[in-house]
Amino acid sequence: MNIAIAGNPNSGKTTIFNALTGARQRVGNWPGVTVERKEGVMTSNGDKFTVVDLPGTYSLASYSVEETVARNYIIDEKPQVVVDVVDASNLNRNLYLTTQLIEMGAPLVIVLNMMDMADEKGLEIDTKTLSTLLGAPVVPIVGRTGEGLDKLKNAISKVANNSTLRRDIHIPYPIEVEEEIQNISKELTEHSAADDRPRWKAVKLLGRDATTSDKIRESAGGKYLLGNVEKSIQRIEKIYRDTTNAVISHARYGFIQGAIQECVKETIREPRDYSRQIDKVLTNRWLGLPVFAMMMWLMFKLTYDLGAYPMDWIDTGVVWLMNVFTRLLSDGMFASLLVDGIIGGVGSIAIFLPNIFILFFIIAIFEDSGYMARVAFIMDRIMHTIGLHGKAFIPMIMGFGCNVPAIMGTRILETRRDRILTILINPFMSCSARFPVYVLVVGAFFPQQAATVIFGLYTFGIIAAIASGKLFSKTFLAGMSKPFVMELPPYQRPTLRSILLHTWERGFIFIQKMGTVILVGSVIIWALGYFPRDIQLSRDYSSEKFSIRNIHEEKIDEIHSLFSESVKKAETRYVSEMVSFSESEPYRLLTAQCDSLLSRNQMKLEMALSELRFQETAEMMEQRWIGKIGKWIEPVVAPLGFSWREGVALVTGFVAKEIVVSTYGVLFGVGEDVDEESSGVINRLQQSGMTPLVALGFLIFTLLYTPCLATVAAIKRETASWSYTLFSIVYSIVLAWVLAFGVFQIGSIFGWLS
Repeated sequence: MNIAIAGNPNSGKTTIFNALTGARQRVGNWPGVTVERKEGVMTSNGDKFTVVDLPGTYSLASYSVEETVARNYIIDEKPQVVVDVVDASNLNRNLYLTTQLIEMGAPLVIVLNMMDMADEKGLEIDTKTLSTLLGAPVVPIVGRTGEGLDKLKNAISKVANNSTLRRDIHIPYPIEVEEEIQNISKELTEHSAADDRPRWKAVKLLGRDATTSDKIRESAGGKYLLGNVEKSIQRIEKIYRDTTNAVISHARYGFIQGAIQECVKETIREPRDYSRQIDKVLTNRWLGLPVFAMMMWLMFKLTYDLGAYPMDWIDTGVVWLMNVFTRLLSDGMFASLLVDGIIGGVGSIAIFLPNIFILFFIIAIFEDSGYMARVAFIMDRIMHTIGLHGKAFIPMIMGFGCNVPAIMGTRILETRRDRILTILINPFMSCSARFPVYVLVVGAFFPQQAATVIFGLYTFGIIAAIASGKLFSKTFLAGMSKPFVMELPPYQRPTLRSILLHTWERGFIFIQKMGTVILVGSVIIWALGYFPRDIQLSRDYSSEKFSIRNIHEEKIDEIHSLFSESVKKAETRYVSEMVSFSESEPYRLLTAQCDSLLSRNQMKLEMALSELRFQETAEMMEQRWIGKIGKWIEPVVAPLGFSWREGVALVTGFVAKEIVVSTYGVLFGVGEDVDEESSGVINRLQQSGMTPLVALGFLIFTLLYTPCLATVAAIKRETASWSYTLFSIVYSIVLAWVLAFGVFQIGSIFGWLS
């Protein structure tokens, strides 16, 4: 059996859908249109239901694609139950869609969602009386907590299995309108053009609904019938001196007002609207943007600082695992593939999982609380400068998670021009795949200002998107967006279950990516860095390492010898009957001095070996396939201050940005000779000759150039145009190159970050 979930935008419709179906969902497109279709499975009282989440809509007219999709599904598919989700705190507006569903004769279950918000407003709703007036079961529920969910499932099962629970309710219209509805309904029945909904079609015809009129016109005797409809319309408009659409709407709202007066009591004389009070600050003309900026900075501060601890734990675990397999397996290609390619490659990304999950956790709080909708409202004025409205900023914010669903999210925009413009600027929003690269490079060169630098990158991405949008809207995408009234949902207290569910859904996608794209990419990068094997090095690095260790051992012997001589001299001068020399202060000072010398010597050894290992790896990689590719790319990136390593990392990042980190791991040989003396990617990056200025240019290039192949595929799919897809790739690469070039050249002239 089929269930359709209908409702206004921001009524909690998707929350109810998620609560009913859990993880048993699939997402696609409605046939012929780029409107997302969500479908899931629900079981109740032994019945199995297919649940379809219809697009959010305020009415069942055919002015928008969403309205048409919702209406056609109910008419053509005839679901056993239509679950009408109503915001209980705003019945006056939400019940307008309900009146149309009643007129369609749809088998309804009406869900009064957000009952907690209604209680806060002091609204007491008599659900039994409301159920009688609307002719359908009314179920109060709090979708975000799941309160009342079992009652909803039972109501759905009862309506689906018992047609006697459905009662026909006629919306009362003025007597003249009612006469014309009866006449047209009779004619529709005689002409067999109304199927089982003659009254519904009569009302739609009087409202000059184009879709209904076109279908009647194609039927036998349709033109004659439409002529009579036109006479009825003229009669009504002459009597009421208004359009029939307006007369019908007034009657529906009159019915709604009557129902509310019968069923709703206000228990508080002056209810406090907390959302409005909070919005005085958060959406204030002057404070809104600074508060949003502060929230973003705080998000990155928490993400970086809190993530540092589990990052170290995972890093230690990855090194331990590499050590284990290095000792278990004999040297060879398989051992290198497993340790360097698979564990090292995927492990270098796994280290950043805590940061990714913390980021998604905070974004989920913003979304579930209702703040994200305010961000779109705050950005509305800025978006108007590029010919878009604040609604277009919603898919851009989604880009902080992943650019692919963000580009798909542009389907909420009304015109093709708005969708294409938003798609073209969306890749400049920093996705979670770029985040590991930011954390790596920032950790190496800007650890003290990490939150500020990462916040700056995200902000710069927004600025680049808006500036590019301004350019596009003045040239090949000239025009203004259609007027749009933005609705702000009430603030809600997010539940931990909901936040964790949203965090896990997004984080699991990242984990899946680690096991697929990143794993394959890491193996390919390993192969490029492993072959060919027959290379000739310019120096005997093994001998040099041996020499350095010998010098280290000799220095240790020298320190111990000096310590022994100093102890003997001090002991001959020491006289005390109370304390032995080995327990005396002079002996303790000499021991501390010796330990300090040994520690400094050990540090020099580790630095010398690390530097030598780095030089050896660099020379080896230069002679292998990955180095040859890098040398071929180097002339293109050299003006930006990049070495061939950065060139290779950026090319591999075109597949998936996370692979940039894996590439550096292979290039620096982090997985080779794993022992207590090995240094991580951050240390090797600092040794590579990269300066903070070059690092900043690299971060800007990573931010701006093409996100990944999946994003390119999404652009092609959503625009249905190779021209726009290729333009997006070329434009982003050129912009990234020009700005990174400017940062390096100007910074070099003035000696910044050298």
